[in-house]
Amino acid sequence: MIIAYVTDPTIRAAVRLAGHPEEDVVLDPDAAAEALSGGYPRLVVRSVDGAWPVNLPFQDPVPVLTLTQATLARWESERHSMAFAGGRIEWMGNRIALMVERQASEVTWVDRTLSDLGRAAGTPLPPPLRGFARRVLEFPSFYDDLHPLADACRLSRGALKARFRRRGLASPSVYLRWLRIMAVAYQLSDRSVTVAQVANRLGYTSDGNLCRSMISLTGLTPTEVRTLRGWNRLLISFAWTYLGSDAVEGWRGLEDLFLSRVA
Repeated sequence: MIIAYVTDPTIRAAVRLAGHPEEDVVLDPDAAAEALSGGYPRLVVRSVDGAWPVNLPFQDPVPVLTLTQATLARWESERHSMAFAGGRIEWMGNRIALMVERQASEVTWVDRTLSDLGRAAGTPLPPPLRGFARRVLEFPSFYDDLHPLADACRLSRGALKARFRRRGLASPSVYLRWLRIMAVAYQLSDRSVTVAQVANRLGYTSDGNLCRSMISLTGLTPTEVRTLRGWNRLLISFAWTYLGSDAVEGWRGLEDLFLSRVA
């Protein structure tokens, strides 16, 4: 996930273009504030014309890429000097993408989780599954039900469920609940964090509701998932139940799930 504090429409479009198809680019200031305090963005992009939060609590340290007027002017000059430079948004998006990759090069816990799930499944995760999983893991308080996921796919909830059924997959709600529990487990790996704090951060109605949801879904308790052994059991249980060869093939058939978002 990339968060952008930018107001210029051209720069906003370029930042969206610079984002990877499997990740969200958050432009709304309210959503950005929630993502910074309760999510796991890999980068914040800001420009000198964008509002900037003061003393906003970051959940994890996040690198910040600042687009100065000098940088933007240099890019525009370079574009005009090229015979076939293309449009301004495309040119700027490519330049921002290069800066993003340099600035946000560290492997995150979400990257590691996706790799671990691929190993547990015995195959790399298909791009649609990676896009689905990354969105939920990076912003679990926002993706607390199917509404925002359906919106990200430009589909209704019914249409999203129907696409999963046609591919022989479990309901997208099942994948959503498991991935949110993984975000819970990651936060609980910090033993100074209480179950009640995690429940509040991720939108569960209470710590009791969180515990019941986790146990009924996974058979594991919050205490168990705090440990490395519990985390591994969580990943393996999910992979063996919902990432078998048929399921992975079904996910491959959803290759255009998020395509409309980046078009």
